[in-house]
Amino acid sequence: MVAKVIPAVEARVHLGEIMKRSFKKGERFIVEKSGIPMIAILNAEEYTRIIQEREEQFKIFDKIKSNVPDVSPEKVQKDVTKAIRAIRKKSA
Repeated sequence: MVAKVIPAVEARVHLGEIMKRSFKKGERFIVEKSGIPMIAILNAEEYTRIIQEREEQFKIFDKIKSNVPDVSPEKVQKDVTKAIRAIRKKSA
């Protein structure tokens, strides 16, 4: 689902409605101020999932890094990201 971009004034005026839509329908919002994306609004379940996925990626990153200390952290992160994408593509 693509996030809906809304101005900060609209978010302020309609915060309760935005919260309900995010919670009940899983809608995502990007709040802009002066045309600059400032924050994202998403439901707590999705936020928790994203954080858990990120923590899992860091566990993989740390495991690889401990086994291959000569490789830069950037290279390891790139390889981990590539591997995760490949697994997700197979699962889809």
